[in-house]
Amino acid sequence: MTDINKLSSVKKAITLLNQLSEEPYEYTSTNLSYVTGINRTTVHRILGDLLHYDLVMKDYNTKKYRIGPSTYKMGSVYIHNLNFKHKLLEILTDMSQECKESVGLAIRDREKIISLYEIEQFQPLKMNYKPGLFYPMNRGCYGKCLMAYYNQKKVKELLYSQQFEKICKNTLTDPKEILEEYQKIREQGYVISDEETFNYAIGVGIPIFNSNGNVKTCVAISFFKQSDYKNKIEELKSILFKYSDEISKYIPE
Repeated sequence: MTDINKLSSVKKAITLLNQLSEEPYEYTSTNLSYVTGINRTTVHRILGDLLHYDLVMKDYNTKKYRIGPSTYKMGSVYIHNLNFKHKLLEILTDMSQECKESVGLAIRDREKIISLYEIEQFQPLKMNYKPGLFYPMNRGCYGKCLMAYYNQKKVKELLYSQQFEKICKNTLTDPKEILEEYQKIREQGYVISDEETFNYAIGVGIPIFNSNGNVKTCVAISFFKQSDYKNKIEELKSILFKYSDEISKYIPE
């Protein structure tokens, strides 16, 4: 039988990640050490490295660790390359073909916003949205929509603990204005991003509610601004809501 403590650091890290992928999916470092047989000091050291790269996350109240958002980033590449969960891709492709614009879907894992699918078949100019990217909480459909439906006490802490760069003329940088935008999104049930990330780029998105009534997913359509963009927004909103129930069937709890 292999002595677990004689394994390389990489193999020990993989062992810890594999254990965190098993029920109950959250462990203290003491429990991880007991279950895996890895020395507790080594477990602490490896978890520190994994935390640094967002491969695990820590609940500082319960002292428990769980799989982190970077694993979603890696998994999204696998999903993208193998066309896994083909039904979601099929729906998003249908939407893109109907509106002749770019369509994408992102998820939220606690405070991390991660793109899972991006379809840019019809844009003459690409905005280069890519699966696996992290998105900020102050701009764009994904960040604003998904943080609008997150724990607002935590959201306030996050907003006031950092500074935001104004990269476009409509980029929100003031925490109070961002919170007001979140409130507006919840009230109207959709999000608009008008030249917040790219010049002349507009996005319109909606939250996708899972079977528990929670929002951890946003689907959005982006396009380049023209004179009739307000009518375009209304057209795209109709398409988004038309497909929302179908998308929600394939969204995990």
